[in-house]
Amino acid sequence: MSDSEAPSARPIFHGIQALRGVFSVLVVCHHMGVQSENYWNHEWLGGLFSESTYRVDFFFVLSGFVLWTAHCAEAGRPWAWLGFIRKRLWRLYPLLLVLTMVKVLLLWLVPGRSSESYELLPSLLALPQRPFPIIVAAWFLPFEIYFTLALAACLALPRWASLPVLLIWAAVLSLAGLGLGVVPSTHGTGFLLHPSVLEFAAGALAAECVRRQVGGGRLPGMLLFGIALAGFAAGASDHTWVAGHPVLWQKLFWALVFSVGIAGLTLWERSVKAQNWRFKDMFLLGRASYSIFLSHGIVLMALSLFMNSRFANLGGGWLDLLLMMMVVVSVFVGMIVWRYIEMPLNRWSLFSSAAQPRAGSGVTSAGGGRASQRLS
Repeated sequence: MSDSEAPSARPIFHGIQALRGVFSVLVVCHHMGVQSENYWNHEWLGGLFSESTYRVDFFFVLSGFVLWTAHCAEAGRPWAWLGFIRKRLWRLYPLLLVLTMVKVLLLWLVPGRSSESYELLPSLLALPQRPFPIIVAAWFLPFEIYFTLALAACLALPRWASLPVLLIWAAVLSLAGLGLGVVPSTHGTGFLLHPSVLEFAAGALAAECVRRQVGGGRLPGMLLFGIALAGFAAGASDHTWVAGHPVLWQKLFWALVFSVGIAGLTLWERSVKAQNWRFKDMFLLGRASYSIFLSHGIVLMALSLFMNSRFANLGGGWLDLLLMMMVVVSVFVGMIVWRYIEMPLNRWSLFSSAAQPRAGSGVTSAGGGRASQRLS
């Protein structure tokens, strides 16, 4: 893809969409494991999904890859960074606002839950905060907004400087946090110097390598994806092997694994005719991943309260099966939320943004918005 390529020509990477769907389901499985311990004092499937944050690590790397792929050509264009921020926030906020208010209402309706303490405004605005937000799974959104602002600042620079500055920014922040002994967290200095910025930067670097076709081709792509798959299997199967190291090294490990894997899969897909590529988002889970991400906690909470009162004494394989069914229901509800809430909200936001010309360009942002939706 050349720098001058129009935004409307940006490709759809089916492999990435499929991976996004797989990891969104893994996130649901992780939280099902947590709910299983809280409500049934039971390790679902032997605690297979209870540990590690690698699922969110994948999405941080993916964000860097997708956003750089979709917007790198805008670097250096006057005011393009402002349109990028607007489109990105329109993508993240509407569904968050709707589902946060839905959960607030449910917490007040559920006996014994109305007294739960939470911070409404930081939860609605996805601001860094000490406690978890009202939608617990939305704890990652302040990081996404942080990445968005950092990338927007880099896009305001000349094209040749944008990616190097982004990489330097991520390295300096991470090393500063390590040198100062700052504990990574979801608020304060620990948020600003969190080494997760390395994962975002690694995704952007991988996207640039793919764009320039560095080591491109089917065989190199398959090899890179295979190496990443082996690294993922090693890290995911033995949580203590990764978690035993400082957070900086954990993030470096997952940044390397997922950036190599995403780049390899994309290079592989680009070398295959579209009709012959089989790894696709067959069930649209990838497209619905944001809705699944934000809605599944509400569904699991409601189902756990309902099921626990009726199957409190269930155990063993039958309980594992029941919890598996709850995961399926949560994913299905996420698909409904995507189809009937997120998609209409996105169409409305795109319609609103299309009416506003992009400053300094004389072109509307609707095309870029749609292309960004295809990728992100």
